[in-house]
Amino acid sequence: MAPRSLPAPVRAARALLALVGLGHLVIPAVMGAREDTLRDQIAARQPDFGTAEVARSADIAVLSGAVFHGILFVLCVLLTVKLATGRPWTRRLATVSQLLSVVFGFFSWSSSPMFHVVIPVAAAAQLAVVGLVWLPRPSRDFFATS
Repeated sequence: MAPRSLPAPVRAARALLALVGLGHLVIPAVMGAREDTLRDQIAARQPDFGTAEVARSADIAVLSGAVFHGILFVLCVLLTVKLATGRPWTRRLATVSQLLSVVFGFFSWSSSPMFHVVIPVAAAAQLAVVGLVWLPRPSRDFFATS
């Protein structure tokens, strides 16, 4: 049996997932590189914190960001590969993960202005992934026949 061709909307969703995944690699790197900015933001929000507590809070933020975005990176890579199978579970996982990522973006927005430029762009790409795997007829047919 010949392999099915990948519909253009699914190819586009995979490309966007790869870009979103790349973003999940870049964000913790930027947080680590700009930890001094993060410390200043924490100190401004928590004036009662001493220097050591501010530094510890920034370290925790960078580490938790690296873990969180690392998991999302792995998930994006997995989905980029697995969406090509056309299995319905891959579309559902892509939908849930990308919608939850949009929600998590609101928490990131409220916690630090460091990524205010990036968050709306990432959210638009994540919502586009969801739309691309559900709305176009070729996508619906692709996932329905597996």
